[in-house]
Amino acid sequence: MIDKTSRYAKTEAVTAPDASGEDVTLLSLREIPVTTGVFFHAPGEGERLDHLAQQYFRDPKKFWRICDASDVLDPFDVLVPGRPVLIPPNR
Repeated sequence: MIDKTSRYAKTEAVTAPDASGEDVTLLSLREIPVTTGVFFHAPGEGERLDHLAQQYFRDPKKFWRICDASDVLDPFDVLVPGRPVLIPPNR
């Protein structure tokens, strides 16, 4: 079960056959919404996405909001010390 606060909460579940032909239930791909930022944060050495989410959203599990505001696919590539990262609104 997916928590109602999860970014996948509104993602449709689909059924598809696995390699053995047995049906499995999985989530459809989640469409990343267009996200505008409020401001930029220049991360320092050792800062992580969960640190920024705690600082700005008071919830480290909301790190994915920062990822969605970025055009980088790999979350580990979002934070580069000194390179500004967009901080979106907490909605």
